[in-house]
Amino acid sequence: MAFRSAQTTRAYIGILAASAYTRSVSIDATNEALDTTTLANTTKQYIVGQNTSTFSISGPLDDSGASNGQWDALTDQKQSTTSVPISILGLGTDGAAWLVQAVETNFGDEASVGDTVNWSLTAQTDGQTDMVGVVLENNTTITADTDGSANTGPAGGTSNGAVAHLHVTAFSGFSSDDIIIEGSTSGAFAGEETTVVTFAQVTGLTSERVAVTGTVPRYLRVADDVTGTGSITRTVVISRR
Repeated sequence: MAFRSAQTTRAYIGILAASAYTRSVSIDATNEALDTTTLANTTKQYIVGQNTSTFSISGPLDDSGASNGQWDALTDQKQSTTSVPISILGLGTDGAAWLVQAVETNFGDEASVGDTVNWSLTAQTDGQTDMVGVVLENNTTITADTDGSANTGPAGGTSNGAVAHLHVTAFSGFSSDDIIIEGSTSGAFAGEETTVVTFAQVTGLTSERVAVTGTVPRYLRVADDVTGTGSITRTVVISRR
């Protein structure tokens, strides 16, 4: 058996790298079982209905109020009607990642004697739950045009498209950063690579979920094309479908 310490788990909620504020995180996926049993059946009969997932997270509260810090980022997202990408790296950066687009349904804090002031958040998935993601870049800081390391996927690639998440948790100095995910059938990335995912041009803290169709090559990497002088810290996760 190969067990993992929970200290390897990472969670990204929109622009927030939430692991530094977290003691507990969980995500659950469910399928509806629609009862089709009739008088002619001697056992219960079901067909699969809609699928969904829910997400919860909690930990000590940082109430510094800093712009785009824990409290500010989470309350902004709670007040917004727009769902945000959430990426859960339950087994760390080398395990299967969960990618969901979700709406915050509850955000609050709690205080009790002998403990810190704590926060908790729950979210409801808005759309498909993708559970076989891989981390292409984890909280990596970029200061110049960069081609990332190749990630190896299934032999022959996949043909059902993919969904990718971008979480920009720090940004300063640059005018912009154009971030793409490139694919290669050979892994050489020597001019034969193709663009698999194009994220919207980054000019500050942001997060984005992009779904693509068609063939996704076996080898993938992240490429940054920056303008100006500065730095950006971002996480990029992709799940084949």
